[in-house]
Amino acid sequence: MTRVTLGDRLVGKRLVFFDCDGVLLDSNGVKLAAVDYALAHYSQKLRDRCKESFRLNFGRPRLWHFEVFQQLIAPVGPDAEHFLATCISRYEDYLRTHYSAAPLVAGAQQLLAQLAEGNVLCAVVSGGKEEEIIQALRVSGIDRYMVRVIGSPTSKTAAIRALLDQYGCDASQALFLGDAIADAEAAITCKVPFIFVSGHALVGRSALSANWPADYRAGEVPDLQPDNPVSQFNARCSRVKEDFLQ
Repeated sequence: MTRVTLGDRLVGKRLVFFDCDGVLLDSNGVKLAAVDYALAHYSQKLRDRCKESFRLNFGRPRLWHFEVFQQLIAPVGPDAEHFLATCISRYEDYLRTHYSAAPLVAGAQQLLAQLAEGNVLCAVVSGGKEEEIIQALRVSGIDRYMVRVIGSPTSKTAAIRALLDQYGCDASQALFLGDAIADAEAAITCKVPFIFVSGHALVGRSALSANWPADYRAGEVPDLQPDNPVSQFNARCSRVKEDFLQ
């Protein structure tokens, strides 16, 4: 059987979408720590419930997450009135100190340089805040490879469609590298080929387990090293409705 590498898989593509956390930056742990910090005045049991929700729904905007946390914690009194504003502020305070220090995922620099040499356009499509992502990519030195960085509040589906339209690119000529259910859903919705970057993902292949379209091809790699072999991804993906910011 012919060994197909990540670099091979990208040959002939015009536009490559990257999720940021866990795909370009080894930052998923930073985001989980930020949730723990934001909810530090609640019990460990409640924090663990919220972090599990965050892990399973990784890649969605923080407001979406904290609204879910509010339901899980059910705060009362003054905490209830100011829960969202206070907790999101603490979450962002933590990220301001730690997020830009997250290292690049293995192979990111090499792959992006290779794509630039091949005149392939690269863009970030993320559930994170645009200004945070832009700053972190600037610190890591890979911002120069990106034609666009689109984050919250724009949904991933809307971002992909806008970029395909902006660059006159057919979905088959693009590819999305992501590590979350939300990434797979957006790729499937937009009919863009998908590769699951599993090395730093907060969910495993088994989490992408139901309702994967039978005719939708995808692959899996552990990180972004161009010579990684791409394994076929034949699991069925569980669909979580992207019902925000449509």
